[in-house]
Amino acid sequence: MALFPTNTRKLKKLKTQLKLSHKQKELLIGTILGDGCLITSRSGKAARLQIRHTMRAKEYVEWKYSFFKDWVLTPPREDIHNNSWYFRTVSHKDLMIIKNHFYTHDGVKIIPSYINELLISPLSLAAWFMDDGNGYNHFPGLRISTYAFKLYGNVVLKNCLLKNFGLKTNLLRDSKGYQLLFPVRSARRLHKLMQPYIVPCMSYKLATLTP
Repeated sequence: MALFPTNTRKLKKLKTQLKLSHKQKELLIGTILGDGCLITSRSGKAARLQIRHTMRAKEYVEWKYSFFKDWVLTPPREDIHNNSWYFRTVSHKDLMIIKNHFYTHDGVKIIPSYINELLISPLSLAAWFMDDGNGYNHFPGLRISTYAFKLYGNVVLKNCLLKNFGLKTNLLRDSKGYQLLFPVRSARRLHKLMQPYIVPCMSYKLATLTP
């Protein structure tokens, strides 16, 4: 859509016309599990989504933007201060609903105990993996970095992945905390589920997975 002037009346009208679609919710769930950030508005009643990745992932940012372009006043652009490509949506109550699932009142990102009701789509898996997943140079499996979610959050995610997708994972602990490890058979299943959504510039994350 055309750039929308920052005019209070027009902006309010725009927001009344917006409603999260099913696909937008799916992408949003995966993005918030990964690198996406939801920022509360001054009123405390709405939130906006911020997407930011390195310049190497510009194509990936543009892919996410294609889902939310009607929610964005200014298209993706470069931040020369940290070599990144980013965009932000307008603030909206629907985004605040999602934020309430994944953030504490202090703004700490968490995994809700009912994540199995939210993480149900391969699109969510793909966005999450492209944000925080990768392979191993010495092991033909895959992993997702989940350090921020501590032991409880990782256990809840582990159970959700098995229940909703049939994906078996192991908890891998190192000096930073816990990660989710997908052994080879499970990694191949994960790859198959995600394949329709993998953005070409992010395919290197799957390069070490054996056929």
